[in-house]
Amino acid sequence: MKKFIIIGFLILLGSMEVRAQLTNSGNLRTFTGANVTIYGDLTNNGTIADSGLLITLAGTNLQTIGGSSVTTLNNLLLNNSSASGITLIRALNVRGTLTFTDGYLNTTASSILTMTSTSAASGVSNNSFVSGPIIKTGNTGFVFPVGKNVVYAPIAISAPAVITDQFTAEYFQVSPNSLYSTSSLQAGLDHVSECEYWMLDRTTGSSNVSTTLSWDARSCGVNSSIDIRVARWDGTQWTDKGNGGTTGTIPIGTVVSAAPVTGFGPFTLASSSSNNPLPVGLLNFAAQCENGQVVLRWSTESEFQNDFFTVESSQDALDWKTMAFVDGNGTSATLTNYSWADLSNPGRDMYYRLLQTDNNGQTTEQDMVYLNNCSSQEEVIHIYPNPAKSTVNILTEEKVMGITVIDPEGKSVNIPSNLESKQLDFNTISNGIYFIRVTTIKGIFTQMVVISGK
Repeated sequence: MKKFIIIGFLILLGSMEVRAQLTNSGNLRTFTGANVTIYGDLTNNGTIADSGLLITLAGTNLQTIGGSSVTTLNNLLLNNSSASGITLIRALNVRGTLTFTDGYLNTTASSILTMTSTSAASGVSNNSFVSGPIIKTGNTGFVFPVGKNVVYAPIAISAPAVITDQFTAEYFQVSPNSLYSTSSLQAGLDHVSECEYWMLDRTTGSSNVSTTLSWDARSCGVNSSIDIRVARWDGTQWTDKGNGGTTGTIPIGTVVSAAPVTGFGPFTLASSSSNNPLPVGLLNFAAQCENGQVVLRWSTESEFQNDFFTVESSQDALDWKTMAFVDGNGTSATLTNYSWADLSNPGRDMYYRLLQTDNNGQTTEQDMVYLNNCSSQEEVIHIYPNPAKSTVNILTEEKVMGITVIDPEGKSVNIPSNLESKQLDFNTISNGIYFIRVTTIKGIFTQMVVISGK
């Protein structure tokens, strides 16, 4: 693309199209009525004094805003038709209206967008939003136009007390669990989202503000607006910031904190009950040896638009091989049990991991397990008699540290056991197939037993 370079002093009063890379190394001034459309990059190494009607970024390929000087614009319209959108490689300030028509504005902590106290945002959608952090200055309420990937996911604050106060927000379309444990919950919260979270920080000032979170199809399921909650991570656990009111409907809506929040950081949607699935709730994922073969079992307590699971295996937890696809249960709020047997008999220690894919194609890693070579397990333990009527013996030279009996649904069964004599008493248990999990210093070993003859 050609280059348009400003070295001296340029004043714009009317309309102008720049079908080139625009580099300002001098002094560029726009006055009321000036309407500038730029199709290439904007590089500012000088001074821009923008009082014009509108500057439009309308490229068909990636556009950047950079240079050695911070750029401050009046009214800016984003209309970039490329999948790459517009990327800041230097900070940008907007003091008028930022209009989102098409294309994403990609920002980072070092190349950030700041909306001044006189600014506003409009037209935000799944087609155009800020992907990355954004700062808002001022004492008016504001809806941060943030999103990630191809989803717009706004977070909003009420009006700060002081015009110079600043808040920074960013959206993440991933589970917060790897950084902020989703199992660490304040009393009153049943669970939090495994699909998304926001970072909201008070950058400057001391104002406390009410916080509003949004939900739609991206949010993994909201089915009860009464039980939905705003949750904040306080450094130790997810805390309940309440439900001060909701807007919208079950498919699309918002919830505001019950009171202004006094602490900031990660925020996400939560529920005070088992309603509002929010994640595919994985209860457990385990691998065990049964008759010399690997059997994987997992259970979910809830699912939302769950299309299928993918089972993968690896020898080193680095290079993964797809082993199987297991159909999901769609949308469900009840316990669902799954199992899959690795009939390939790998004959070595293996890692297995479980991936989940929802109906819109989004895939998340659920869990990973490690299992010792199943081929050698019969040499470590032996269960007899099998089938058995009541008493089952465990033959092993290893010290038995624990014994668990599991039914075909994956639930633990409470029966009398003696670790010293290595015996189990099935007298009070119905006939059927059970799995005996024996823990020794060499590992955890599982074998199947049939109880019959009662």
